Amino acid sequence: MMLAANEQAFMDLHAEHSARVYGYIARRINDRHRAEELAADVFRIAWEKQLPEPPGIGWLLATARNVIGNEYKGRRRRQELVERLKEEARRELFRPVADERAAVAEVLMQLRERDREVLMLSYWDDLTGAELGEALGCSASAAAVRLHRARRAFAKAAPAQLMTERKD
Repeated sequence: MMLAANEQAFMDLHAEHSARVYGYIARRINDRHRAEELAADVFRIAWEKQLPEPPGIGWLLATARNVIGNEYKGRRRRQELVERLKEEARRELFRPVADERAAVAEVLMQLRERDREVLMLSYWDDLTGAELGEALGCSASAAAVRLHRARRAFAKAAPAQLMTERKD
């Protein structure tokens, strides 16, 4: 008999407040179906609490606010997971390039300063022969000789797999 009375009180509570609880949630969640699910969660929580007296609308809306907060946390976690997975996929896609760049940087650090400088000016800063000479304070032909020597020094210091031609 007690269970039947509790069930009836719960059904009355639901009938009286479900539209307001749903409206409260729907105004804060832009997904009608999800708002219905969250409103049902509010009433599930009310049922599971087995409160001595049926809760009022204030209690139900406070519970709805907590349910919405959990929904937003879940959405944020899912979005962060998606972003993290996208970033990992992007890193995996470009890992050979990143590994190659790291190997090039390592070889550059082994070179003399003037060889490193001429290579970086030529390849990274994309200077022409005349611009290279101007940057180095010498003629374009002297800059070309320095670049040639720096390339040889790089090839000598670099691992063989770094010097093979890429087939992109």
